[in-house]
Amino acid sequence: MSFHTAFAIVDAFTTQRAFSGNPAGVMLLDAFPGDEWMQGVANELHQAETAFLVADGESTFRLRWFTPTTEVALCGHATLASAHWLWEAGVLPEDAVAVFTTRSGRLTAERDGGRVVLDFPAARPVEEPASPDLLAALDGTVPVWTGVTSHPDPAERNVMAVLDSAEAVRSLTPDLQAVARLPAGGLIVTAAGGDAAVVSRYFAPAYGIPEDPVTGSAHCTIGPYWRDALGATLAAEQASPRGGELTVVTTDAGRVRLSGTARTAVTGFVH
Repeated sequence: MSFHTAFAIVDAFTTQRAFSGNPAGVMLLDAFPGDEWMQGVANELHQAETAFLVADGESTFRLRWFTPTTEVALCGHATLASAHWLWEAGVLPEDAVAVFTTRSGRLTAERDGGRVVLDFPAARPVEEPASPDLLAALDGTVPVWTGVTSHPDPAERNVMAVLDSAEAVRSLTPDLQAVARLPAGGLIVTAAGGDAAVVSRYFAPAYGIPEDPVTGSAHCTIGPYWRDALGATLAAEQASPRGGELTVVTTDAGRVRLSGTARTAVTGFVH
């Protein structure tokens, strides 16, 4: 690792508006330094996620993700941002498939015209009654269905609440203290309808992210949940203040293919 280490901030799952989607820091390193250094950089960049990459072959990279406060096992938008930056910086040829080795297994990214397509594991939610903390988190909004994803580490689980309309998702003002008390890393709120097939928002204050602009990993749960009612291929909108758009395809093989666009917003050096 050189003394001056380059980084990019890439807006992932963008809309047609400038500065939309979810910004992620991306750094390509010679080797992973200590966790404390990477956590410090992630806190300094203060994006929802910062991705750290180390080449492990011609088109294979080890990939780790850090929020401003902790490392996480899976992040969709920072993976899309990483692939975009590898192609844009000329590290990978434009027709190469990027392969990432992560705590969540082998992930891939490929180009499809102007879009990036990610291949991720599905995380179908299991129905579970709404807890008092979840009802408090929803601040009086009554869900029509609630569930939770399965993971050995509770911090890597998500609670999901399905609301009765896209407008209810957009207008929700959650109690973030109650969200942080949930036995999970974050809260997915979703509904059918609106300009897209499904709309969602994602809150993860326990990870230092009050509201995430666009969350690829959450759509690994949203896609499987809505598949039976709406089909395997969904146009999805995340209705955060920045806004984001993606296409979600849930396969029969227990995988979810997420596609969207990205733009490099900032480049610089960490000293």
